[in-house]
Amino acid sequence: MADDTNGDDSWDFLTPRKAKSPSPDSAATEVQASDAPSTEPVSRDATTPADTLPASAAPKPATPSVEPDAWDFLATRKAKVAAGETEPVSARAAVADSPGEGLGGSSAHKRARGELRADMGGPSLRRRAVPMAIALAAVAFAGFLTEIVASSQLIAIAGPQSLIVVYPLGGLGLLAAAFLQFRFIDQTARLPLLRIVTFGYAAVFAVALACIAGSIVPIAATALCLILGDQLNFLLPLLLWSLVGDEFNVAEGRKIFGWIVSMTYIGQVAGLGASAIAPALFTTLHLPLPLLLAANPIVCVVVGLVLPRVLRGTAAATGLVRSENLKESFAGAIEFINGVRVWRALLACSVLTFAAGMTAYISYVGGLGRIMDQDAAGLQTLLGSVAVVTFLICWAVQAFVAERLQDRIGIPGVLLLLPIFAVAAGILLMLGTAWGSVALLVAGVSFWNIPRWSIDQNARRAALALVPDERRARVSFIVDLGPNALGLILSGFFALLGLWFGWYALIPALAVLMAAVAIPFGIAVRRGWEQSLLNWRLRRRKQNRTLDFGD
Repeated sequence: MADDTNGDDSWDFLTPRKAKSPSPDSAATEVQASDAPSTEPVSRDATTPADTLPASAAPKPATPSVEPDAWDFLATRKAKVAAGETEPVSARAAVADSPGEGLGGSSAHKRARGELRADMGGPSLRRRAVPMAIALAAVAFAGFLTEIVASSQLIAIAGPQSLIVVYPLGGLGLLAAAFLQFRFIDQTARLPLLRIVTFGYAAVFAVALACIAGSIVPIAATALCLILGDQLNFLLPLLLWSLVGDEFNVAEGRKIFGWIVSMTYIGQVAGLGASAIAPALFTTLHLPLPLLLAANPIVCVVVGLVLPRVLRGTAAATGLVRSENLKESFAGAIEFINGVRVWRALLACSVLTFAAGMTAYISYVGGLGRIMDQDAAGLQTLLGSVAVVTFLICWAVQAFVAERLQDRIGIPGVLLLLPIFAVAAGILLMLGTAWGSVALLVAGVSFWNIPRWSIDQNARRAALALVPDERRARVSFIVDLGPNALGLILSGFFALLGLWFGWYALIPALAVLMAAVAIPFGIAVRRGWEQSLLNWRLRRRKQNRTLDFGD
């Protein structure tokens, strides 16, 4: 047994190796124990092994060796983040403002392994949304300015009945443009597509303006400008909102979508305000009112040049899914709508509601044109002034009411409000048309425009944010753009019926009927909304928006 006493223990490999990888608690206990004075007598002779002595008498190593924890990558936050030892906000902002950082480059503050995005340094939600919000505001400025100026000019030179032809053509134009983009909107990179679309609009606008300036088919050229205005008001914003959906997930969207919508009001109010004050100013300067339409190609070129450069390097700069032909693209969107039952009800409700709203609006514009005897300057001033007040109210509703209302009654509850307001709008417009009252016409169109451009728009963006990235733009084309286009087409047909029977009040009466039929579909959406959220087709595929276990 002498070998067992004086030699190395052959079973030593079974003993715990505490010195090499101590836990924090055990290490602290050992340190306290080693620092405390020993009360036991220590007797040591020459034959006593060193490892049998108590801790107080054993020789201490000069530098303790502690290896890093091999399971550190499972920690939810890095030590510096947990201790608050991160850079101040001003320092992060300075780095984000440097060239190559932020939206357009690689961020210097990447998430740590397991760190949530809410704990991550870098640009805030609003800071990330600023480029897209400015682009939406600029497009809204050009689109609403065109809507007022072109419609006033068209009524002045061709009469209110010209809207019966132009509105359906505008709806067909929306469907045609959407059809051309439908295949590529979710497969190819959105930014190059945005540049192609904006440059194309700018070129067509330039041709129309040249025809107006040269008095070459002025009615057709003005009608073309009005149709292109519909493209800027309905189609181009959908493409921009698709970029917003690529950048923000559902949780972020609840916080930022309302703010982006509020920012678009700046462009809308600016465009409407310019259309309201331009007649007096341009008359003094002896300038033609159609000159205002030159803002459209300028805005299109600026957005097409600047926004892709600012968003370079983001999710919007690359394609999302495999290439598909037109049939497969359309089938994928239809399969989603048929697979999620409430979206079928939402589509039916949207078609009927927007058909009622567009019919009500054509009744409003046509009624004012008849009352004001086709005075282009006076009609443009009145339309612009009413719209400015309307969108200032929309901004107040968006800022103080929309988010609270959506939190209280939910997205489907907010979507149900628009057809109800459309019924009230149609009744007021029917009375205003029958009695020739400008006040009732203005009140009626306000009952449609205020909820349409405030609470309903915010709720629709939030609903579309639930759709996966690879289908969102195509589904929005069907659920959002499709009802607007069909509404324009049907409004012309219903206005033609009123003109045919010689009873203009029939036009808003038909709007009341369609809005009333839409209400049961809205109720169905509200009842089935929560259950639909469990549908696998609404599953998100944004790994970079949740947890990131890479550097």
